[in-house]
Amino acid sequence: MLVTLVAVLCNGQLCLEKVVTNTEQSGITMTACTVQGQIGIADWLANGPYHEWKLQRYKCVMGKYVPKNDI
Repeated sequence: MLVTLVAVLCNGQLCLEKVVTNTEQSGITMTACTVQGQIGIADWLANGPYHEWKLQRYKCVMGKYVPKNDI
């Protein structure tokens, strides 16, 4: 079963969704996503281009997810 971890990031009034990882990339499960999602996002934020953005929320989605801003 494919699971996708999605972060909703905001910088001022601008907010966007970003796929952090999915089962194909990291082997993440729904349980791991739910329990440890914030830890993975914190590491991803610290080491990526969005380190100055604030995490508004995150979600674990079944299947492949296309962020709303990418449609």
